[in-house]
Amino acid sequence: MSILALLAAAPSIRAETEDELIASFSSPDEGKVLSNMRRYKKVYHNSTKAFPTLKKLLTDSRLKVRRRAADMLGSFHADVNEEDVKAICALLKEPGLEANKDVLKDLRRLQGSALAGAVPDILPCLKNPHSSLVREACQTLAVLGNKDVIPLIEPLLNSPEPRVKQDAQDAIAALRSKS
Repeated sequence: MSILALLAAAPSIRAETEDELIASFSSPDEGKVLSNMRRYKKVYHNSTKAFPTLKKLLTDSRLKVRRRAADMLGSFHADVNEEDVKAICALLKEPGLEANKDVLKDLRRLQGSALAGAVPDILPCLKNPHSSLVREACQTLAVLGNKDVIPLIEPLLNSPEPRVKQDAQDAIAALRSKS
């Protein structure tokens, strides 16, 4: 059989539409949801159509789905409200150093006036024993915070970790330059 005949006999493979991928996010199969979220992020990276669904997934019962939804909203620079920020900040209370660093990065990439509400949830990260999380917290506070958090960052200027000290200095400089 020729290759053309084989191709003609094979069932047609069609790409899922954006709406079909978004609808698949409600599947009870966590693996399918995560896989389709990854595919959506690659294919529809300039679309805002999934934002309402992704925001609902921030309170999904599955931790990996909640984290992926926060990541996607951050990578799309979505505009978030108070409820969204609370749901994303709740992820900081979950175990996992790398995941918590990712949440801080996601917060920096989001848009909206409600993000200032994340500051109280970020502050405990300044006292974390992992310097990498402390650094991410400094960088996030530099973006989301105001001058009121400077006194809480200043003790880090005495850190034995040079990179923590540098990020603290950078955060304080950024916060001082805000009007």
